[in-house]
Formats: sequence, C-alpha cells, structure tokens
Amino acid sequence: MRLVFIRKDRLQCIIMLSITVVVLNLLSMHYLANIDIEQIDLSLLSGHRIVLDAGHGGIDSGACANQVIEKEITLAIVLKLADILQNNGAIVAFTRETDLDYYTRGKGGKRNDLLKRIEIMENSTSEIFISVHCNAFRDAKFTGAQVFYNPKVMQNKIVAETLQRALKEFPEGNKRQAKEDLHILLLNSINHIPGVLIETGYLTNKQEATLLANDGYQQKLAEQIAKGLAYYFRQDVTK
Repeated sequence: MRLVFIRKDRLQCIIMLSITVVVLNLLSMHYLANIDIEQIDLSLLSGHRIVLDAGHGGIDSGACANQVIEKEITLAIVLKLADILQNNGAIVAFTRETDLDYYTRGKGGKRNDLLKRIEIMENSTSEIFISVHCNAFRDAKFTGAQVFYNPKVMQNKIVAETLQRALKEFPEGNKRQAKEDLHILLLNSINHIPGVLIETGYLTNKQEATLLANDGYQQKLAEQIAKGLAYYFRQDVTK
C-alpha cells in the first residue's frame, strides 16, 4: 500500500509540473510576442502595398461627442500612419486624403459611399486594407481600441489579433479583444485581400475623446498600427 501512495504522489507531482511548464511556456510565448511587436523592424514594411480608409468624411461627420468629430480624427490618424508606412518603404493608397465623401443624391447615399470605398480598395492592387474609425456608445463608461474582422478571408483573424495586441495599451490597460463581425458592409464585401476595421476608441468617453483629439496620442496610435502591420508581414513571410 505504501508503494501505491508514493506512486500517486509522484504522479500528482509530475502532473503539476507538466501543467506549470505548459503555463510558463504560454506566458513566455505571449510575452515574447508582445516584445516582438514592440521591437519589430519597420523596414519589414518596405515594398508592401497597403490601402488606408479614413472612415466618414465630407457631409458624413461620423460620431460626434465631447466636441470631437470622428471624420477629423480618422483622417488625422490615417495621414500619420501613411507617413510612417511610406517613410519605411511601403506603398500606400487611400480612399480619401482630404475631407470628402462619395455620397450620391437620393436613397442609398451612405451605402453608395461605402461601395465607392470598397471599389477603390479592390482596385488598388494592395495586399491589405485598414479602415480607421472611432466608436461611440450611449454608456460613457466604455473605452478601448478594438479591431473587427470578417472570417471569410482566412488571414483576417490573424491581422485583427496582431493589431489588437499592438493596441493593447490604447488606452492604458485596454482589455478588448479582436472581434468577428458579420454585419459590417465594408468587411463583408472585400474578399480578395485581408483587412480589418479599427475602432480607435470611444468618443463618448470624455477622457478617451480627449486622448483621440491629441496629436501625440494619434501619432502613437499610428506607430502601433504600423508595428502591427510590420509584425504581420514578418509572420506572413516566415510561413
């Protein structure tokens, strides 16, 4: 009987040790993945073709809260992101570079605006698209940048999770996760290249709205998105 108890104890020790090793390995992989994104070489962006969509514009202001207007924030972030990408050798296309829209008169103007953006992105010969937006909700407590994707293109989830990890501190302590969404027309309609829609934060939260309107915060957001893209391209190359 004594031998049986010793074996059980040893088995329990082995199981606990195995679980500990697995947990430590997972934590280590997560830690290293985050370090990799922060230390990524932006020269990995060189030669890659990226199309950027600054959400809303023109007669479409998007969300407006706490005296901050979405169309202005999205364009500011996209232009900063484009500078970083181009300075590191990427080839950038835009759906808009100024305060314009693609609305048509009569019924369906908003849909037609989106369809025009989709057309531009599909005809851009880009490898990936990034659509930049700001979020809003009736409850002002909500905060955090979040990345949305449609699973119809296999790489979309990888892009979304990579960029979400890059944006984990926007704002500090952001716990949001990349999220599948089957109802966003832009994500539903682009099939031949991967891409995501980034909600950079909530304008309905006063503190986050102030951050999003800040030039330095916009620059940091753009830098992190660029790092996420460079990390994605590195992953893609090593497959």
